[in-house]
Amino acid sequence: MKRHELAILLGGAFLLAIGVVRLAVPDRSRLRALSVEAIQIPSEPIAHGQSIERSVDWTPPADVYIVGWGPRVHARGSSATLMLYLKSRKTMLFDYQEDGRSSRNEYTAPGTGFFVAKGEAVTIRYRMNNGGLDSQTLGGVGLIYFVPAAGN
Repeated sequence: MKRHELAILLGGAFLLAIGVVRLAVPDRSRLRALSVEAIQIPSEPIAHGQSIERSVDWTPPADVYIVGWGPRVHARGSSATLMLYLKSRKTMLFDYQEDGRSSRNEYTAPGTGFFVAKGEAVTIRYRMNNGGLDSQTLGGVGLIYFVPAAGN
């Protein structure tokens, strides 16, 4: 057997081994890229005994699945609330009550999410009741974690 015949035989055996491994090992499902959008609630003055409720809408760039969120109220221990919901379907996705603990992230169960079509508004609502002195609300932020729907 000549040198170049041996090289061709080894190359063919190598390609055959790669083909067998590719057929024997199941293909992993493709992971979708996780995206994050922030919705900001600005700070504003709040008087003693006053209640403030503000809403801000976010519209996804394409059909998406919302898989979680990261709520944060900047006024620690204020009992302010944040809620993420879909007005069009009257569906609450997540809610958060500021109780002085550090921010908690919330996610849907693995392999699930809330489907939101392109153009459908997702609303974050901020509510605060001031039982103390006149001050500032300090605002808040909601991070929305989402992945593109299949086909996007």
